[in-house]
Amino acid sequence: MMGIQALNQRDVKMQISEPAEYVILGLLTTRSMHGYEMFQLIEGGTLGQIIHLEMSQMYAFLKKLERLHYIEAEVESQGTRPPRKIFQLTAEGHEVFRQWIRQPVEKPRDIRILFLIKLYFVQRVQPAQLGTLVEQQIKACQSFLQHLKTRQQTTTLQPDDAAFLDQVVLSSRIYQTQALLEWLSELQKGIQHRVLT
Repeated sequence: MMGIQALNQRDVKMQISEPAEYVILGLLTTRSMHGYEMFQLIEGGTLGQIIHLEMSQMYAFLKKLERLHYIEAEVESQGTRPPRKIFQLTAEGHEVFRQWIRQPVEKPRDIRILFLIKLYFVQRVQPAQLGTLVEQQIKACQSFLQHLKTRQQTTTLQPDDAAFLDQVVLSSRIYQTQALLEWLSELQKGIQHRVLT
């Protein structure tokens, strides 16, 4: 009995933790499909440039999302071939994805994967929200940059200091965030140009 309770507690604490899990939810917002079809869409297109996914991982993520009740499957007969599962979003899965896609990422390091996934799906399922997502991301990065600069101002950079490497890392993060803000600004201009033409 104790083992079952521990298992149930683990399932309750389980949440989406991998970018590919959001990709699966996003793909299922457009239509129902089977696992291998989703895998082919990821590997053969833009999403494959953003995330790397093995087929075994795909099936593990599908099982996890089913346990979370974000997706459900129907078994489809294929004549003489083995039946296959066709997955679709549940109402809960749709709401989780809808909320996630609207929020900017918290840390600039997540832009490389999570933000690009959001951008990919917003463009396809909520194109009118594209400018809003980029604007919110710019604000989030500006806030993070201000936080980093405040930290930088509170310490003095001295080569002999034990904190020297910490300051070098902090400086690197500032420059990276500034570069991301420049890129986001260019992206914003591109979106505005597309809207006007």
